[in-house]
Amino acid sequence: MQNKSFLLLILFLGFSGWAAAQRFGVVQETEAMMSLGSRPGFRVDFVNADAALVEDMWTDFVKKNFGGKLKKDRKTKELSATGLKSPMVGADAFTLYTTVVKNGTNVTLVAYFDKGSSFLNRRDDPRGAQEVNNAMRQFYLDVRRAVIGKEIKMQEEKAKEMENRQKKLQRDNENLHKDIENYKNKIKKAEEDIVKNQKEQEATAVDIESQRRLIEQTKQRLDNVENEQ
Repeated sequence: MQNKSFLLLILFLGFSGWAAAQRFGVVQETEAMMSLGSRPGFRVDFVNADAALVEDMWTDFVKKNFGGKLKKDRKTKELSATGLKSPMVGADAFTLYTTVVKNGTNVTLVAYFDKGSSFLNRRDDPRGAQEVNNAMRQFYLDVRRAVIGKEIKMQEEKAKEMENRQKKLQRDNENLHKDIENYKNKIKKAEEDIVKNQKEQEATAVDIESQRRLIEQTKQRLDNVENEQ
């Protein structure tokens, strides 16, 4: 009896862990609206991502993993590809539908795998669902790396701008110090020129006075021309 209770507890904990993983994991199995109505799908949310980046990377992912080329419906904006084949989905060909929606700074991608008789889901095909879950988790990691790489590039560009500004400020500082030295030299020379100018004024004043006396003497000589014998 105790062994049976213990086994039930283990099963319960295992199921709870699986349910939590489905709810809080990177890839969430969901039932959501798409062009054919409400269908089972696999949802991935990307934080601080760009919708165009997610679409481009998903297009490459589908081509690499499922051998198909996605086409975008102009009206519904839904991406789709038919006649795809992959061991993770099953032996038969399937059609893939994808919606990519921008939510503020986040992006939500939902992929729907139409196997013809049904859409891929864990209840009907647990192995296939887990395979797709694992693959989309890898896709999520690839996008996150790309997003973070883009953030790093932007941060590096900003750091470069700051470094260039710092260099400019340093050059400005050096030029200002040079200006101060030039101003000091100009002030020193101006002070020396002032002293020289003052001395020249004094000397010139003496010369003017001497010249005036000479003029007076010459005038006196003019007045005494008749007396010169």
